[in-house]
Amino acid sequence: MTDLLPTTAPAPKSSLAQRVVECMSNVLERKSTRRWFLIRAAVVGSAMTIDPLGYVLKPGTAYASVCGSANTCGAGWSVFCCTINKGANTCPDYSFVAGWWKVDASAFCLGAPRYYIDCNRRPGRSCSCRCNRSGCDRRRVCCNVFRYGQCNTQIRGVTEVVCRIITCTPPWEWDRACGRSVRTEQTTASHTSTCLPGKNPSRIEIKYQDLGLVGSALGKPTAKEGSAKRGGRKRRYEKGLILWHPDHGAHAVHGWIATRYRDSGAEGGPLGYPRTDHRSVGDRSGQVVRFERGTIYRKWGGRTTMVLTRADRRYRKLGGPRGRLGYPTTDTQDAQGSGSVTSFEGGAIFMSPDTDAVEVTGRALTVYEKAGGSAGPFGFPVKPMSKVSTGGRKQRFEGGLLIGPNPRRIYAVREVIRHRWMGEMKGPDGPWGFPVNSTGSITDKDGLWNAFQHAVVYWSPDTGVRWFSRGPIYQQYRREGGAAGPLGFPTTDERTVSGGRVQVAFQNGVITHDPGSGETTVARAGGSG
Repeated sequence: MTDLLPTTAPAPKSSLAQRVVECMSNVLERKSTRRWFLIRAAVVGSAMTIDPLGYVLKPGTAYASVCGSANTCGAGWSVFCCTINKGANTCPDYSFVAGWWKVDASAFCLGAPRYYIDCNRRPGRSCSCRCNRSGCDRRRVCCNVFRYGQCNTQIRGVTEVVCRIITCTPPWEWDRACGRSVRTEQTTASHTSTCLPGKNPSRIEIKYQDLGLVGSALGKPTAKEGSAKRGGRKRRYEKGLILWHPDHGAHAVHGWIATRYRDSGAEGGPLGYPRTDHRSVGDRSGQVVRFERGTIYRKWGGRTTMVLTRADRRYRKLGGPRGRLGYPTTDTQDAQGSGSVTSFEGGAIFMSPDTDAVEVTGRALTVYEKAGGSAGPFGFPVKPMSKVSTGGRKQRFEGGLLIGPNPRRIYAVREVIRHRWMGEMKGPDGPWGFPVNSTGSITDKDGLWNAFQHAVVYWSPDTGVRWFSRGPIYQQYRREGGAAGPLGFPTTDERTVSGGRVQVAFQNGVITHDPGSGETTVARAGGSG
């Protein structure tokens, strides 16, 4: 809002000498005390710092250079909020955001529009009309009954303007309670306060102003703005920091997320510069900040974790914290096998230089970890879990397959067995059916075995993958000690021989079953049997 338009005429132009005389005269007009001298000297010093050319070369007083034109109570304008709100560029608690106007091509916003946002008294709250008496922003407090009304239209009525907030961010982006109906008042172009950034501010100064200055989540500055890595800039505050980079703009990081970011090396660490401000998770269970090479996630009452690069992209594609993985429970960290892993409430994402970022969840994750995870024989996952034609589930890994008839019954099948099963034997639709256990090792032997619904499968480097049905031959083989016994590994699949008998040859013998008589015999190598 433009408050009340000033009615005073502009000061006539004067020479530099006249202004010096006027300045000295003003000092003498007041009580000649050391206090008044120090106050005036401070104002002149501020003017020289904030607007040196404007103060020296243009007509006006030091007060006008620091706080702009119409800075007195009699000019009719409302005071700036940071002047009366302890440096906070926010509405006092007894007021609300009620409306706004703008100034185009403002030097205070680096040539962009500058927005003046009114804080009006809340209905039912009280404040007294007065002139501000501190500093050079002597404008009115809680006097001007006026409202543009683009913000918080659910609050009805017109009350006094308490003070004005300044932003270089459009009000409808700064506060969703504000509409886009534009009002422009160029006569306020020079209005400012000592608590606001001066003309030609840095991007970090603008960002801090628009967040609320000392009233923001950052608190007070604790260091001067300085250079940062790779051509950026940064400044530290009590509760966080603001970083700027030409590729990403200025963004603030604060609270637990700032602590985690600093601990990781800030802009020089694995995350790089921030690309967003703090964003609320859709269900309001936490916050996120995206960076060049990952994201930090904060769950309220929980952990603050860092998810990097491809793992973060996959996680966000799956819905982030609101997806089936939930919040991360660990940072992205090195995994055995030259890759990385990030754990979540509902699973984990694995990736390596040779594989994509892929999630493993539920029963599959339990089976995978029991098999040694990425450091075990299965290596890294190469595809997410998917359906098979028979209604089961499968997930492909570098060294094999996790598969089962449903999500709760998942088993691990090593690659040498998987290759024959899913190829020649046509997978779950073939004669073996689904596995009923995970691939196991043969004790003290360099071999593997798997039980399926309708078959048992063995492998060794010398014999390859061999199978036979889970019938009398298998029962006898077990009684003989299996592959660890004297017969060793099978060297043939189950086959039908003369007389309709079924037979399997082994490294050290043969087992034959006669379906007609029900007799099962063992012929061991060397003639014993």
